[in-house]
Amino acid sequence: MAKKYGQLKQAIAKMVQSAMEYVDKTPDEQTRVELIEALRTVTEGKIHVEVERARLTRMRVAIYELKGQIKEACETLQEVQVETYGSMDKREKTDFILEQMRL
Repeated sequence: MAKKYGQLKQAIAKMVQSAMEYVDKTPDEQTRVELIEALRTVTEGKIHVEVERARLTRMRVAIYELKGQIKEACETLQEVQVETYGSMDKREKTDFILEQMRL
């Protein structure tokens, strides 16, 4: 659905938000990673779902950290420039930047 040309932005945003609810309900870590990566692919380059992409990125980074893959976590987190996101609230933006600095 997300690859259709001219798809309504609201439909894609709603689909991503609905799918994000299932991330914590996945039966195992492998399925969780696959769902997060699929959603990150869908949200890539789309301004109307930039906040959701940032949240998915933080979820992915947390998994990398648990596995001890700090380099991958750092590289993944640096892909997102939340400073430019106007739709993200200041608190969440600040937390994201602090997390980038911590890694």
